[in-house]
Amino acid sequence: MADSFDLRCPVVTPMNEDGSVDLDGLETLVDYLVSSGIDGLVPCGTTGEFSALTDEERRAVVETTVDAAAERVPVMAGVGGTAVGEVRRHVSEAEAVGADSVLVVPPYFGGQSSADGNEAFFRAVLDDSPLPAYLYNIPQTVGQELQVDAVAELADHDSVVGIKDSGGDLTYFGDLLRRTPDDFEVHQGWDAAYLPSLAMGADGGINALSHVCPDAFHEVAEAVAGGDLERARRHQRETIDPVFEFCRDHGFAPSVKAALAHRDLVDSGTVRPPLDSLRGEAFDELVTVLD
Repeated sequence: MADSFDLRCPVVTPMNEDGSVDLDGLETLVDYLVSSGIDGLVPCGTTGEFSALTDEERRAVVETTVDAAAERVPVMAGVGGTAVGEVRRHVSEAEAVGADSVLVVPPYFGGQSSADGNEAFFRAVLDDSPLPAYLYNIPQTVGQELQVDAVAELADHDSVVGIKDSGGDLTYFGDLLRRTPDDFEVHQGWDAAYLPSLAMGADGGINALSHVCPDAFHEVAEAVAGGDLERARRHQRETIDPVFEFCRDHGFAPSVKAALAHRDLVDSGTVRPPLDSLRGEAFDELVTVLD
């Protein structure tokens, strides 16, 4: 078990009420996240609504995050896409604007690929990559699980340094830990599994709710590192889990943005279609959960 754990935030993309990207709001949000003790920032991931952004917006979001972070914490840019050439272009642009690493999801259209097919995709994307890369398993949005066999083979690739697993399956997570080298970073992205994953040997988490309750994540990590599992369970169950349950039911980007707007950390809870902004009874319920 690690003496300390890495907590990174998959940053939402703040938007104005008309749906345009709010880069000034993003700068303010980055300052807040860094001041709250976040160890790294991940723009243009799932919670960042990367699939609803244009290429120009994606580059601007990553560049703004890098500039606002000002080398205080590393930036891992989401570069998800379905075509090898498209993803390679996003990797190059992330490197050009100063990102420290990239997060690469399997292709999310075309059906279930074999382990060999997914491995071939990642190798084609990441051969000669200018930046270190993290794989990203999120079957509920991609439509397929990134097979452990493929991850185990890719763990020896010169550019691949770790994985974010948002599948929520602890057996799968344990297989990742068992079948990859000790220096291969395994991060938990399913917030409800944060505590058990740290106890299993995770390197840390990349967690959307670190926007909302960063102190609870720090408390869990500190308690696990110190062997105080009762304290860790208390913070997981009483703070992280209720918010996670709400977000799971209502969507992470809409819920997190609504929470940030409620706390005046962004100007608007607006999301882009096909997501729907939180309002009415759902918003009232979120406020109750937060309070």
